[in-house]
Amino acid sequence: MRQEQIKQNSRRRVKIARVSVVDQVCASIKQDIADGVWQPGDKIPSEAEFADMFGVNRLSVRMALQKLNTLGIIETRVGEGSFVCNFSLKPILNEISVFYEGEEQYRDVQQLRNLLEYECMRLAVYTATDEEKQQLKEALDCYNERAKLQDTDPYSEELLANLVDADFNFHYQVIKMSHNKLYKDIYYMVQQLIRGHITRLLSTRTRRRHEAGMPYQTDSDTHNKIYHCIIHSDVDALQRAQEEMIGIIPIKGLDPDAEK
Repeated sequence: MRQEQIKQNSRRRVKIARVSVVDQVCASIKQDIADGVWQPGDKIPSEAEFADMFGVNRLSVRMALQKLNTLGIIETRVGEGSFVCNFSLKPILNEISVFYEGEEQYRDVQQLRNLLEYECMRLAVYTATDEEKQQLKEALDCYNERAKLQDTDPYSEELLANLVDADFNFHYQVIKMSHNKLYKDIYYMVQQLIRGHITRLLSTRTRRRHEAGMPYQTDSDTHNKIYHCIIHSDVDALQRAQEEMIGIIPIKGLDPDAEK
């Protein structure tokens, strides 16, 4: 009986991972930065000071600081020391965005946008202030102005980049109007992927519209439809406008899938 219990207990055991000194030092410094012990721009203690604080050798501290450098949490300047950075995932996501350029990955980003943007639009109907609605109108006016310019030369990379900026700013304003900080942070963190999706969508649509001799019309543009849905609390029409805008529901004459 005793042996059987020992066998059962041994099967439940898992190996205990050993955490290296470097990882422990790195985690401790990172936690202090997260807790606000050092603010962005602050100089943190030197290698020697950290070595004394933790009771470890300077090599372990140096390797821990290198890890934090790689993560973009601190910046080490030759002859000056290490300083806390304004942490952002944007550079990291910018580097990995190449893995989301295939057709399947394009659909993944499209679905992510639909989930985040529609929910924030729905919330904005109920939570947006008059000031935020005015800011959305200003973002829409900027988008319409740049869309008309892009329509004059749909092959201009500069005009396309300006239009993508205006498009993203319109949607980011809607996200902020939801008053959900987590949605706002997530949307901002994945903005490189979203900008890539917007770029491909706008490039295709503006060129097809130009080739078909279809002028840009403000009233029929999905951004204008979304704005009016939010202002007039038309939640039912909002979902269709959102799905048309990001290409889930193809728009005739602009999206290839609409012709199938």
